[in-house]
Amino acid sequence: MSKSRQKLTIKDRFLQVGIPLLLGAVLATVFKYKILTPLEVANSFMEPSFKKGDTVYINKLFSAKSLLVGDVVLAKSPLNPESYILARVLGKPGDQISISKREAFRNGIQVPRETFPVKEKENFSLLPSGKTESDEKQNITVPEKNYYLLCDNREMGIDSRELGPVQETFIIGKVW
Repeated sequence: MSKSRQKLTIKDRFLQVGIPLLLGAVLATVFKYKILTPLEVANSFMEPSFKKGDTVYINKLFSAKSLLVGDVVLAKSPLNPESYILARVLGKPGDQISISKREAFRNGIQVPRETFPVKEKENFSLLPSGKTESDEKQNITVPEKNYYLLCDNREMGIDSRELGPVQETFIIGKVW
């Protein structure tokens, strides 16, 4: 062993090894909880895309203005900020949303069913009869800084049909 290796003190070793390890752990923790957060899906509202127990990642560094129709987001429930909803964007600020005869229309154009997946073995329409009171919505204009969200599993999901448009500030992140 060389003399220079023998003269390293505990303080020198800490500076060379400990500080980079500590900095790496802090950065990893910040990244995990503030930038890209893992989340276990707690219900079947987004089946078939995400099943109960699946892990999704929430990108918290996103701009709500960059959201596209069909993007999946995590949002606080407008009725209970302690609850969260995982749903797809159907309408953006200023969009006209109409739900008629169990079909959804955005700005007068029917939303393709491919935008909102359904279970292959079941033939659910876009807005099934399980949501009888919310199946027919006429000309809802999405207010500024609000989004209209719709779950994939529309028989079970709670979304903007019941909650109304969701404020931009309630959207926590975009799902990866």
